[in-house]
Amino acid sequence: MNTALRESIQQADGRYLSDAELQPLAGYVQSFVVRFNTYSLLREHSQNLVLQTLRKLIQTHRKTVQDHGPKCQRDMGYTLECIARAVLLDDASGFVEEYVLWLQNITRSLHKEESAVEAYRLLKGEIVLAFPPESAQLVAPHLERLIAALATGL
Repeated sequence: MNTALRESIQQADGRYLSDAELQPLAGYVQSFVVRFNTYSLLREHSQNLVLQTLRKLIQTHRKTVQDHGPKCQRDMGYTLECIARAVLLDDASGFVEEYVLWLQNITRSLHKEESAVEAYRLLKGEIVLAFPPESAQLVAPHLERLIAALATGL
């Protein structure tokens, strides 16, 4: 469930939720099939998406991929897992709080912002090409937020 609905339920304090407070649930239910399908696509295709991305990244960041390829693959796979959960739960803020800030700090400490930004831009491109538009539109904002955090910080 998304954060707005969860907060409304917690604040209800012994009363029924109003129509306005139920709107997040209505939106969530209405978009659930697309969210579920997107989650399934990410689960099924994440490894291939990451490998395709790394094949493209090696053209511009050969040394980084050669030196850190398995770690890049692991981190990008984990990123897609976190995005899949955020999409399924409709929880963009949780994705930022639980993952983006952590990855931003790690990437900065290793001075790998430039290659990480390029990697996630390429990954976004792979998803746009491989997924149906409605699924790509659910995933893209998460990657865009991650890219912005890596490029300029939050």
